[in-house]
Amino acid sequence: MESSRSVKATITWEKDPARFLLNTWITDIIVNYGELKGKHFIGDSWTVPVRITSFVEGTWDTFADVGFLVDEAPWHLLVSGYTFRLWAGKEIATVKIL
Repeated sequence: MESSRSVKATITWEKDPARFLLNTWITDIIVNYGELKGKHFIGDSWTVPVRITSFVEGTWDTFADVGFLVDEAPWHLLVSGYTFRLWAGKEIATVKIL
């Protein structure tokens, strides 16, 4: 993923993110735009590559680069202040675009 196709963000994780390496793209996380019906999401899903750039000491928060893998994804939503939830089998974190 090219850095020109990503934006800066903060991420608040549900579990300790220390298992992720700094400055390495995590490419198996998605965002769902739709609704949860039972255990299934209805609506669009997009892969959201995440690269943690630093950890916030004493918290599970991180600074990161985030983006989408395809041009058809809703890039227009990645503006300052926008928040969304990341999914990897369950909701794992909240992203806030800087």
